[in-house]
Amino acid sequence: MLLSLTWSLSGCGHAVTKNFDREIVLAASRDLIPGPEDAFFASSIVKVWEPLVAVTNDGKAAPSLAESWESDESKKIWTFHLKKGVTFQDGTPFNAAAVYLNFERYRHMGVKPSSFYTFSLERFYPGLIGIDIIDDSTVRLRFRNPFPMLIYRMAGWGSAMFSPSCFDANTGEFTGTAIGTGPFRIVERVPDSYAVIERFDGYHGEPAKASRIRILTIPSVDTRYSAMRAGEIQGVLDLGGLTPRMASELEKTGDFRINAAHSTISHYLSVNGGRFPFQDERMRKAINMAIDRNKIAKFYFCGFATPTRSFLNSTNPFGRVVSPVYDSKEARRLVGEVLGNQRVEVKFLLPQDTSSRYPYKEIAEFIQAELKDVGIDMRIVMADYLTSRKMMKAGDYDLSIGIRGIANLDPTLLLSDFFRTGGATNKASHFMYSNPKVDADFEALETTWSMDDRKKYYDDIINELLDHPAIVPLVEDENIAVCSKKLAGYDAAVYGITLDKVHWAGEEEK
Repeated sequence: MLLSLTWSLSGCGHAVTKNFDREIVLAASRDLIPGPEDAFFASSIVKVWEPLVAVTNDGKAAPSLAESWESDESKKIWTFHLKKGVTFQDGTPFNAAAVYLNFERYRHMGVKPSSFYTFSLERFYPGLIGIDIIDDSTVRLRFRNPFPMLIYRMAGWGSAMFSPSCFDANTGEFTGTAIGTGPFRIVERVPDSYAVIERFDGYHGEPAKASRIRILTIPSVDTRYSAMRAGEIQGVLDLGGLTPRMASELEKTGDFRINAAHSTISHYLSVNGGRFPFQDERMRKAINMAIDRNKIAKFYFCGFATPTRSFLNSTNPFGRVVSPVYDSKEARRLVGEVLGNQRVEVKFLLPQDTSSRYPYKEIAEFIQAELKDVGIDMRIVMADYLTSRKMMKAGDYDLSIGIRGIANLDPTLLLSDFFRTGGATNKASHFMYSNPKVDADFEALETTWSMDDRKKYYDDIINELLDHPAIVPLVEDENIAVCSKKLAGYDAAVYGITLDKVHWAGEEEK
């Protein structure tokens, strides 16, 4: 596949003036435009579609296709004022009628899987009664119950807009290539191989700098690294495009530049609280204190990570970084209380899919050494994605490493799934966590409309998890952007890169 690129790159030479017409070739670890079976057709990274409400790089909700909004006192009625003069990439006007049909699509497509975040109307818009067209640029959403978190829930993935011509509103299915309002449009795609996007010249904002970008799907991180060094691709995008160590090695050659932005991704250890020894809270506290997160951030993420004990990522408006506590002596004492003079062997499940994107094998071996020092012998078992999910569902593991992002700015669903008694992930991953105070906080959130009061409950949940841990948060990730110095405008964002700013660097920019 990489050799096949030679014909398109061999004549490029070293341009001394700006030339935005040559194709830029980038790579990702997964298919960023998976197609019609996906709820979103394409990742937000490729900037084909836009939402009504966007997420800023500092984790705030911001106007996008909706210029402004307000609710009534009951928080049941929300009115959105749409941006005027916007068209989809097929020339269809973006207006209230288009928004209405997108919500009809939401309503009919049910639970729609995605490579990014599964979509369902009930998860993103619980209790939605209907949508009303007030005028050409105003819509109103009506809810059965107060919904103070609506804007947080809509932000980003929760309010993607597509041209009504590319989907069937009665089934929710895409009928062709996805058509959005973004600065790029999809012109070609071969599933799991490559996709080509081109600049949309009718874009309502600042046009994309590059006229044409080819995005290759290269699952192997070693192959992506080799392709970068060989000049067969000019950059990597998506989360975990290259390991931090690989990115640092490329930078040292002098031919590449890297930069990073705080990411929505958190890395953590799942803990099987349904069997010995981790059904005992003291053992969960022990491994929280036995692992030196600062070393993980420094040596395995090369400084591109922030150590924390909090599961809720600090890019979320309700999250925060909590400094880690490393105390192997106290960890050893707690293990001794549970095991006496005995040692215990635990199974550490290492999923292959995430291990190809992050330095998880090395981190697992580091944790293995840390736990051995406190009386826990760890056996590392590597499994493919499907096998690892089956093992976790069956409770056939003790510890496992993984990542977690958040589809929007509302942390309620994420925290509830993980830590409420009966939460879906709590049960499926065998955390078996039950904390009456946490359950009471979730119950109170159901009738709390004030943002200040809601923040107090989220803080209380986080504090309870610090005192009575269910899992082991490790670090918050940084999204690393790596590109050839032949490119300019290639900067990391909280999710993806500034793809619309990327272009070939001219002589005056070098």
